[in-house]
Amino acid sequence: MPDWGLGKYELTALELEPVAERVVAMAAPRRTEKVLDIACGTGNAAIFAARFRAGVTGLDQAPRLIEVARSRAEAEGLQIDFVVGDAGRLAFPDGSFDVALSIFGMIFASDPGEAFAEMIRVLRPGGRAFLTVWMPGGTIDAMVEIFIRYVNVATNQPGPPSRLQWHDQAVIEELAARQGATVTFHDGELPFVADSPEDYLRRNQENHPMSVGFRPLLEKAGTLEALEEEALAVLRAGNEDPEAFQVTSQYRVIEIRL
Repeated sequence: MPDWGLGKYELTALELEPVAERVVAMAAPRRTEKVLDIACGTGNAAIFAARFRAGVTGLDQAPRLIEVARSRAEAEGLQIDFVVGDAGRLAFPDGSFDVALSIFGMIFASDPGEAFAEMIRVLRPGGRAFLTVWMPGGTIDAMVEIFIRYVNVATNQPGPPSRLQWHDQAVIEELAARQGATVTFHDGELPFVADSPEDYLRRNQENHPMSVGFRPLLEKAGTLEALEEEALAVLRAGNEDPEAFQVTSQYRVIEIRL
């Protein structure tokens, strides 16, 4: 797992804001409700939920991101309780929240089943949760696969570890059924833009926590330049804007009801 406090994840979080806004609108938290934003990062969903005047808590394992989120909320005059914590071990009593949110956060949990069960545990009976997950395919997914392949080679790993297929409806329905919950799926798409494919790759290599964290390893292995060349070729091939750069990624909102 990368240290998400490295680099400037806030730049990536800015790109994800439209998804957070959509999900919070779907959740429609009321003033009397308590909301938990799991793996909140820089606080996108927490801040949108607080604008509904709900009582909001944001949790993330990266202290630096919690500080960024806290500063953003204070700048807007929003009362949000931001805490450092692990999605797999939520330090809240059973039934503490009416709504749980996670914008591309829970998908990185080291034990997805445990994190899912913890989310359900802290929801009250009749509560609801909204998680977003990436769908496979597309240009960004292909670029990430290249990155993972190079990291695996540099670390002598035979391949990526087996992970929960968050995009698979049958998998999530089974996971929810174990917790006595029902699920509904809503699909969407998110554009990523930059001045050029080169600009997009440079921005991610300099700022994304995974790129920053693994850069020394790839430099030592002597494969960083080859990775960048291969990734750039994928970005150029998938570019939807000949005058600049744009690619579109598909995502899914998982709506969970107790």
